Amino acid sequence: MTTKKGFDKEKPAAPILPERTATMPEIGEITRPPQQRPPVWVWVLIFVVAVIVLLVIMIRTGARSIGLGGMFIMPIMLVSMLMMLRNRGGGTNEKTKPAALNQTRVDYLRSLDELRDDVTEGAQEQAAEIAYHHPNPCNGSLLTMVGTGRMWERRPTDRNFGHVRLGLGVTRLRTIINPPQKVPPPEYRETSTAIAARDFLLAQNVVHDVARPLHLFDQMGWAFFAEEEQRQLVQGTLRALVCQLCVFHGPDVVRLAIISDDPASWEWAKWWPHVADPELVDACGPVRMVYSDVGEFMERFGEQWRSRPPWSPPMEGQPRAEDHWVIAVDMPGANCAPWLGSTGYAGVAVLEATNDYYSPLATSATAMKFDAVGNLLRAREVV
Repeated sequence: MTTKKGFDKEKPAAPILPERTATMPEIGEITRPPQQRPPVWVWVLIFVVAVIVLLVIMIRTGARSIGLGGMFIMPIMLVSMLMMLRNRGGGTNEKTKPAALNQTRVDYLRSLDELRDDVTEGAQEQAAEIAYHHPNPCNGSLLTMVGTGRMWERRPTDRNFGHVRLGLGVTRLRTIINPPQKVPPPEYRETSTAIAARDFLLAQNVVHDVARPLHLFDQMGWAFFAEEEQRQLVQGTLRALVCQLCVFHGPDVVRLAIISDDPASWEWAKWWPHVADPELVDACGPVRMVYSDVGEFMERFGEQWRSRPPWSPPMEGQPRAEDHWVIAVDMPGANCAPWLGSTGYAGVAVLEATNDYYSPLATSATAMKFDAVGNLLRAREVV
């Protein structure tokens, strides 16, 4: 005697990320006073000529000493020359003095530090919100959601439908950072504050080490390439993607089929209701859609596949497929091109680990490759 226990999905409220805006202070500006006319060297020349003329007059007149009135001429002219040299022909702008410039730099960097604290707080909230939707599949967090309101919470109308965590990476900061509005010309910019503003924008506009999702149905499929000895690494990646898919998407919206020549590695998948055949049953219930080769799968679903419309990029207002399928092909050397076609099928996402460099999925848009140390990278070229 068998019994079935229904699951009533009550989706809990997701955390709401508040909108944040940060405005950067204006960068420093150096004002350069226009050159005075006549320039300083003219005044120096006049001073020298005046001294020479004075000496010549004294010699021509035979004066042995300078009179009481003449005694003030030399100090006055000397002081005048020193003042002209000090002021460089005009009054110096107080803001351009070294002490004032240093204080301006200190105040600017202090304001950036205060702004950085606000931006960091927003980045932490954003990272927490991303982790809520894409928890780490390797630390057992997915298991804690089974049987809760978060299990099978995503519907085809949700923004994150079909999204699964692929790994860690960098994402753009949602906090809006308004750059300085008044940027002086290059020759008038204060160098220290300009460089600090540039570095702030480059460093604070992104959030590091956050989950990066793979949008399964945004392409007709995805291909994973690796060396022969890295097959367990590829299988682990496919397993993580499949587990996330089945935890957050119900079997009524997404079906899962597995094609592999290593059935022992996928024995656990039979417990997922997502792999149940929609029509065929056996003595144990619905037949599990786990196949040993592509031909066996096509024999079962070939006609159904050929009747589906071709895949097209998702657009706003475009009708969605009635049902969605994810097919994991873990079989090096298999050829998926005959049934995948050149365009794929609407509502079908293929996770292909065949190392087939001639596959329709072996493109820079849909292919990823493991490097020598196990990092999964976007493959710019797979040949």
